[in-house]
Amino acid sequence: MNYSVLIVAAGKGTRVGLGYNKMFYYMRRYGLTVLEKVTQVFLEDPRCKQIVIVTNRTDMHKVVLEHKQGHIVHVNGGPTRQASVFQGLMAVSEDLVLIHDGARPWIDNDSIDRLLETMESEKAAILAVKTKDTIKEVKDGYITRTIDREMLQSAQTPQAFSTSLIIDAYLRANEQGVNVTDDAQAVEMMTNTPVKVVEGSYLNNKITTRDDLIDL
Repeated sequence: MNYSVLIVAAGKGTRVGLGYNKMFYYMRRYGLTVLEKVTQVFLEDPRCKQIVIVTNRTDMHKVVLEHKQGHIVHVNGGPTRQASVFQGLMAVSEDLVLIHDGARPWIDNDSIDRLLETMESEKAAILAVKTKDTIKEVKDGYITRTIDREMLQSAQTPQAFSTSLIIDAYLRANEQGVNVTDDAQAVEMMTNTPVKVVEGSYLNNKITTRDDLIDL
């Protein structure tokens, strides 16, 4: 099943404390930057017909220099992740798009395979893993209740969508001034299309803080 992948790489690395975009952090273990590690997975997948990399204007020149392959498209992002994704979607050429956070360099082929297999019969699907920890709802520093973790899963990326569906969902969200924290939420809130949950991997972690870079 052919697809485009939209890699969101417009962050500035503020929470990581690098002083530069964490996409350019050199992972000594792999001999690659974070962005190169992510991109490599999709470059090696023959089903991936287009890679759209969304970054900020400051880093655009560097990203373009590092990626000369013909089916990679570079797009300037917006002031928010939501704006960046929407701008990237305008460049997508395939009917199916996978939207992936560039800060998740450990995405594996098996997870992608499960996601694409699900999309043979669905219009929207995400990777997710069951929450291992006990989750507490807290107010003013005190526990108000313990949430049943059997009902909870942690969303991951890639998240897969019919391209026309996710564009329509974001158009509606933008028109109504609705802010979403991930792409599936746009579909949840703006359409009647159900979003299928597909088993992800606990290794598919996101680089968010300095601790996530230890031993890399």
